[in-house]
Amino acid sequence: MKRRNQVFASIIAIIFVGIGTFFVTDDQTKGPSEDTKRTAVELERVVDGDTIIMREEGERKRMRLLLVDTPESNTQKTGKAQPFGKEAKEFLTEYLKGKELSIVYDPNHDAVDQYNRVLAYLYADDELVEEVLVREGLARVGYFNGKELYYDIINQAEKEAKADRKNIWSIKDYVGKKGFNEIKQENYTSY
Repeated sequence: MKRRNQVFASIIAIIFVGIGTFFVTDDQTKGPSEDTKRTAVELERVVDGDTIIMREEGERKRMRLLLVDTPESNTQKTGKAQPFGKEAKEFLTEYLKGKELSIVYDPNHDAVDQYNRVLAYLYADDELVEEVLVREGLARVGYFNGKELYYDIINQAEKEAKADRKNIWSIKDYVGKKGFNEIKQENYTSY
């Protein structure tokens, strides 16, 4: 009888451990978006590969996509468009067409920058736009403290794009720690 109780107790313990493992594993696969509030927005226009004009609750706002930096597509800051700047803008413009957009503010990061731009994550349908841009090699990870909700996801996408030498990563020494380096025309296509 004692042996039977021990076997029964062992089976029950294994079941509870299995259930606990399932919930821990299941919980670890959920992205932070499962626990964050999304706010619906309307796109007015794409300014650059990492900046849009949007309407949040009817109010027009300029938004900088959080944690990413794309090359400049216009000449105001740099005197000329940077390599892959126009491509990043065009990609973002096409990618957002016809999709339901929403934003997520990160409690671990400022919500507005020094230029009064909203700093948030952008979702197109259920895809994190910053991750898509970085995975395509059209943006680098930038302006982070390492504690942001999606830092690990976006950083992993950058590692993959870099390993595949996609777009911005195809130009040797182009991507710097604080932006994009000026390159000589002959280095544009070589690695």
